[in-house]
Parts: sequence; structure tokens; C-alpha cells
Amino acid sequence: MSEANIWAAWTLHSHDALTAAVDRVTPPGLGPRDLAALTLLGSHEGCSADWLFARIGLTQSGTVRLIDRLESLGYVDRARRGRVLALGLTEAGRGLLAAWTAARDAASEEVLGALAPAERRQLNELLSTALRRTSRARDAADVTCRFCDWPACAACPVDQSVGGSP
Repeated sequence: MSEANIWAAWTLHSHDALTAAVDRVTPPGLGPRDLAALTLLGSHEGCSADWLFARIGLTQSGTVRLIDRLESLGYVDRARRGRVLALGLTEAGRGLLAAWTAARDAASEEVLGALAPAERRQLNELLSTALRRTSRARDAADVTCRFCDWPACAACPVDQSVGGSP
């Protein structure tokens, strides 16, 4: 049994379940990057477009277009705070984020449902260990957690790896 095959199959199975969850909750024209932006904005209310740009995987102008689109759809608002344009979620944005979080959790249950509770805890610990041992810079850590329910992860293993080279 090849470790690379098992890892690839598990990764693709998980990815496919996550992609299906994205498709279930996103209105036409929105996709994973939009949900990632909403997730990041939901956990970092008042951040700037520059902060988001470093974590979303787009160019600076692409990030501005993404924000413009999410704002025009009623999911994001902008407020001037001194010299910074602070970003936040509207009620509709918080609603879509809640639907996304529920769909993501259902996808997780779909993938992990075949495991017994003890096996799930063991897998969670192994994955946490792997994440802790992956050294990355702060913004790269945020990229890794772009689909996470941030308040639900007080002892985030990704945060525990921050500080090394990216």
C-alpha cells in the first residue's frame, strides 16, 4: 500500500466533499475564493484590503475587484477608519458565512463519518501534529485556515507552527 496513493486519495476525497459543499451554498458567480474572503472577514472584522490581499491568493487589484463584487452583492461593506478602509460583513454576508460553515461541517461529517469516535480523535491528533510541524509565516498560516471556523479552534495547530520560514 503506497503512502502517496493513500494520501492523494484521502486528499481528493476531502477536496471533492468540500467542493460539493461550496457548490451547495454559493449563489451563481461566487466560488471558493469568495467564501474564503467571507470567512477571513468574518473572523477579522475591520481588516483592510491589504490584509486580505496577503491571504486570499489574488493580486492586489484582483482582491479589490473581489471586494467590489462582494460589496455589490450585499455581502461586504466598507467603512473609513482614519486613513484605512475597514472591511466587514453585512447581515447577508454573515448569513452566507453561516450557511457555508454548516455546509463545510456537513462535508467534514461526510468524509469522517465512517470512522469511530476514537479513530476520529486519532486522525485529528495526527493531522494536528502534521500542521504543527509545518513551519510558516503568519499570513501563510491565515491562508491555510481560510475555510476554518476561527472561534472553534482555540488551540489551532497551524498557529502553533507560526514563526519559521514559509
